[in-house]
Amino acid sequence: LSQMKYDKVRKTPSQLLSLTGFTPQEFEAFVPTFEYHWNEYYSRFTLKGKPRQRISYNRRSSQLPLIRDKLLFILSYLKNNPLQEYHGATYGMTQPQCNEWVHRLSDMLLKSLKTLEELPDRNHLRVKYLTRQCSDILLDGTERPVERPRDPDRQKSRYSGKKTHSVKNDLLCTPDKRILWLSKTCEGHVHDKKIMDAQPLTLPTGITLWQDTGFLGHPPENVNVKMPAKKPKGKELTDVQKEGNRKISSFRILVEHAIGGVKKCRIVKDRFRCRKFGFDDLVMLIACGLHNFRVTMSLCLKHI
Repeated sequence: LSQMKYDKVRKTPSQLLSLTGFTPQEFEAFVPTFEYHWNEYYSRFTLKGKPRQRISYNRRSSQLPLIRDKLLFILSYLKNNPLQEYHGATYGMTQPQCNEWVHRLSDMLLKSLKTLEELPDRNHLRVKYLTRQCSDILLDGTERPVERPRDPDRQKSRYSGKKTHSVKNDLLCTPDKRILWLSKTCEGHVHDKKIMDAQPLTLPTGITLWQDTGFLGHPPENVNVKMPAKKPKGKELTDVQKEGNRKISSFRILVEHAIGGVKKCRIVKDRFRCRKFGFDDLVMLIACGLHNFRVTMSLCLKHI
């Protein structure tokens, strides 16, 4: 059984895009930063995270000897969300080995995105400075299905009321679909507005905030809020209100496109299976960073 290798996949760009979500240009542009962080880590620690007693070099006998194979491994895992048994078999390793590589390379991916300044901010107090150059900003929430917890209390807190268990995040994005801020990951029963109440935003005076009716009652100070009119109980919206809603929706669709770009990583779209504490938050942060990197690359290619 032949193992998955980057040298084979790169010959078919459509196959590389399907496996990783990256074009060959994006993949190659990402490699140097990823390689730097891997070499920095591996020169001081073993794969298991123990300090090294002597200098070590990448071995050809490793399951993933080349840096591009390592990047292909972690990107294809996040993009396609396979069972670890299946993903490990694809690269000639056992499930425990696959699990170890997934978590170690996820850390390298996060560090690389941080170095490239593609990660969204997590601190709601810094949003005012992040958006000072913006005239418009879009706010929306996104929900991700998770496996039904075994603990009864967690079952109740993660039940979203839509016949599924889930976790939620709110995010802010610009009209060019770059995600500037990502909230903490919350349990499925928490309402979008309650997430914002716990992490209140301070925005520049005069900026226009576009949000949906899930944030009703969330008007930050000195901000122009654009929100669809809600249909009154037992009544219909007027033609003027319907036309206003259409205009708002035609602009707000940009934040839906940004969320769609994040969910190219199926690990934040399909039912999440990993039970490691904090990993559900980590993969969402990485998925947002990968989306921002693709946005940056597309803007760079336009100017060439």
